[in-house]
Amino acid sequence: MEDFDEVRITLKARGSVHVYGVDKFPRMVDYVIPSGVRIADADRVRLGAHLASGTTVMHEGFVNFNAGTLGASMVEGRISAGVVVGDGSDIGGGASIMGTLSGGGKEVISVGKSSLIGANAGIGISLGDECIVEAGAYITAASKIRLPDGTIVKARELSGAHGMLFRRNSTDGSLEALPRSGNWSGLNSVLHSND
Repeated sequence: MEDFDEVRITLKARGSVHVYGVDKFPRMVDYVIPSGVRIADADRVRLGAHLASGTTVMHEGFVNFNAGTLGASMVEGRISAGVVVGDGSDIGGGASIMGTLSGGGKEVISVGKSSLIGANAGIGISLGDECIVEAGAYITAASKIRLPDGTIVKARELSGAHGMLFRRNSTDGSLEALPRSGNWSGLNSVLHSND
């Protein structure tokens, strides 16, 4: 990068110069395009990401290097470095998943199959299969979570548990974990068909 000013001057003499980014990891699609995948904004998927067939990355979705999906998934939020998302899961708009480079430390975070992280929610723990994190709730490893019996535990103790609903109690504001119920039945197969 130290020599770029000289290169820029030379190129500018030939016409205009457009620099779209300066990064160690370029756009994935400049090197490989996975089959059966839709990417709305190629700038938001870095080289070294893994996207399984059936995955859709929307305009505000982001997938870092050494991260990705293991099956058909909807990505409208951020999948940080080191994070793996299971088949049939949905990362909602503005949602974030802490990675090993963004505050997750050495803990490798994963999202199981058929899980939903709601819009503007986030996690710093792993989710098992069929979990839901309510829109706007942020669950870090140190978050204090109230269980149905009234016991308070740190979220790290629930890391990887299956069939959980994480939500914020609308009356007292506390974070809660409950057995999952409800009607979220996964990705819409027609909407997410990449054929």
